[in-house]
Amino acid sequence: MTYDEIIEKVAESTGLHKTLVNRIYKAYWRAVKEYIEALPLKGDLTEEEFNALRPNVNIPKIGKFYVSLERYKNIKKKHFIITEKTNKDAAHKKD
Repeated sequence: MTYDEIIEKVAESTGLHKTLVNRIYKAYWRAVKEYIEALPLKGDLTEEEFNALRPNVNIPKIGKFYVSLERYKNIKKKHFIITEKTNKDAAHKKD
């Protein structure tokens, strides 16, 4: 089923206009995205600090989007390695 088909089916079942259903759907996912982007994950966090952020979002009937502390640390480590490599490559190009 395509996105448009889903929007049409929901609009029919709720009696709402397709445009309104589309806006509601997009607003919901925009709010989820903004919540995740607003998490202060830039620095090195302790386990307590990380867990206090509540780094998960529960989507009814879909499940929970969740990041574990271990996954967070691995992503930070990979980001650091990529950033260092990019900086070294840029420095070599200047020479």
